[in-house]
Amino acid sequence: MSSRWLFRRLTSGVMVLFAAMIINFAIPRAMPGDPVDSFTSGVKLTAEARQAIVERFGLDKPLWVQFARYFVNTLKGDFGVSFYYFPKPVLNIMMQALPWTLLIVVSAMIFQVIIGYFLGVAAAWRVGTRFDSIIQTVSITVFSSPIFWVAMVFLYVFGFQLEWFPLGGNYTAGESYPNTFAFLLDVMKHAALPIATLAFSRFAVYQVLMRNTMVGVLREQYIVTAEAKGMGQFRVKHRHAARNAMLPMITFAGVSLTIQIGGSVFIETVFSYPGIGKLIFDSVISRDYPMLQGCFFLFSLLVIIGTIVVDFLYLFLDPRIKY
Repeated sequence: MSSRWLFRRLTSGVMVLFAAMIINFAIPRAMPGDPVDSFTSGVKLTAEARQAIVERFGLDKPLWVQFARYFVNTLKGDFGVSFYYFPKPVLNIMMQALPWTLLIVVSAMIFQVIIGYFLGVAAAWRVGTRFDSIIQTVSITVFSSPIFWVAMVFLYVFGFQLEWFPLGGNYTAGESYPNTFAFLLDVMKHAALPIATLAFSRFAVYQVLMRNTMVGVLREQYIVTAEAKGMGQFRVKHRHAARNAMLPMITFAGVSLTIQIGGSVFIETVFSYPGIGKLIFDSVISRDYPMLQGCFFLFSLLVIIGTIVVDFLYLFLDPRIKY
């Protein structure tokens, strides 16, 4: 890996982040509605009181002045004060919600990749059989189901009917835990349904990618040579074929973080889970510009970091790749 490539990669990342900041600033202001009305909950105000609120939030300034202030403050790590959670700073609220979202998103992605990998490898190895057809049918059916519908089904069946898991929240409020392990167990019990919903709804993408790529890899000459040498089926399947077929799946995993967090908006809303997704939903309803700008900036940063990490993983998975 050359320093020149690394410099170009980081430079392009900075340019993408700048473009994302422009979009992040424009999207909230394109929504219909007035943040002052949301802030006051529809209470009638005098013209002087309304103007004072507008000036307090800086909404009386021209858009280019608001963007300049947003851009400079963002570089300093200051996302302003939330309209909805006034007077709490946006950064503090996001940092409180981020760990809960990462818990369910990262855990779900791990399960998605594992399930997609093994089902994709098994389907590719038996391509054209009834087993392959069943796996593809199930995957497409699951992926076509709306994620919020799957979340409501899981909540109704496993939470309400069977009472195996809590109906909402991230831990039991007011509970006295004897030790840290008991607290972590309660946290995982509350996170189980959101994780299962997100993993179940999105594993199909990885399965299809893995299966289709591996079907082509199995036709390569080096696979035929490995089988002719008498290598075991497990070694040929996983070490030689699957390892090379994983590259598109790893690429998708790196760039799908925003898709996963986007899905968490529905999941956290259904399960009343206090993460970034629920925060975005509440911020859209309340027209909380600073909160939306902060959350979207965080998403953009995570996607850029994810793509850079994928580039480094390529070096490990395929020694033929050189930067």
